[in-house]
This record gives sequence, C-alpha cells and structure tokens, in this order.
Amino acid sequence: RWVLGPCRRSEAVWLAHNSKPRQYSTALSTRVARAAVNIAVPDPAGIRAVDPCCGIGTVLVEALSMGIDIVGRDLNPLAVRGARENLAHFGYPDVVKISDIRDLDGAYDALLLDMPYNLCSVISTEEQLEMLRSARRLSPRAVVISAEPVDAALERAGFAVKDRCVVRKGSFERQVIVCERREDGAD
Repeated sequence: RWVLGPCRRSEAVWLAHNSKPRQYSTALSTRVARAAVNIAVPDPAGIRAVDPCCGIGTVLVEALSMGIDIVGRDLNPLAVRGARENLAHFGYPDVVKISDIRDLDGAYDALLLDMPYNLCSVISTEEQLEMLRSARRLSPRAVVISAEPVDAALERAGFAVKDRCVVRKGSFERQVIVCERREDGAD
C-alpha cells in the first residue's frame, strides 16, 4: 500500500452514538443520520442547518459531532425531552425547542426533514404538503427522509428532486431524497 502525504485514520465517531440513553425502534440509525447530515452539509463552514422534526435527536447528535451549526425542533414534548437527554449524554448543547415546522421563522442553508411515519405521528396528505412547503420556505436545500412516496408533494411544495436512495432497517424502508428549491415556486 502506498501513502503519499500525511495519513490519518478516520474515527468512526458515530459508533459511540449508538449508545444513547433514549432510543426509538424506528429512529434513524446513527450511520444513516450521519450520512444524511454529510449529504445536506458537505462543507459545514458558515452553514446554518435545521432539523424541524428532530425526534430524539439522532441527526442533531451527528451534526453537532461534526461541528455543524444546527438547531432542532419537534412538536412532541416527550421527543424533545429525549433529544435533550441524548444531547446532554454526549456533552452537546441543548439546541432543541418544542415547535411546529409550520411556525418556524428564519433562513437556513440546509434542512434535514425525517417525515413523521409511525402510529403516533400519522399526518394527512395536506399536513404533509404544508410541512414540505414550510421546509421550502426555510431552506433552499433539503434532505427529506420518508417511509412513503412523497415525490408529488415535493413537486407541489416547490422542490426539485436532485438525487435519492433507499435505506432499510429490518423490513422498514425509507427514501432519502436530496431536494433543492425550485425558483419557479410551488403550486
């Protein structure tokens, strides 16, 4: 094996994040969360990011471990409590508040949105569209993670799909969709 220049072994920091005090069986794995953060924020210098449906904070932990300026919001007070506990466990600041994505203000460079998907978070098609329109308003770039097809809603919300992949956790399947704000707007 040839090595030209300095060689530094990378650390699998995300592996340590598997041991969170608060866990959900359907939460993103730390590996997928870290990959999504890397896709949303490939160069963190000067970037502000938001996770408007942060759940127990898996994405937040990964982003903060990479030095990304990120905040998290969630409607569920129990999820926010779990996110705060997870952040504190790893020594990260409390960047989480109880809030609805539709009520968020501000401008962010990147947005990571893991759409509600389980029995406790059933949303209507119209609520899904409202969430995606809010995401478009908040950021020109989004990584949307969904357990169901959302292409039509993304289009209606004013996003253009740039890339995608499918990740699986057991029999549970999610799409990871990279989107950019269309300048021609939404319907």
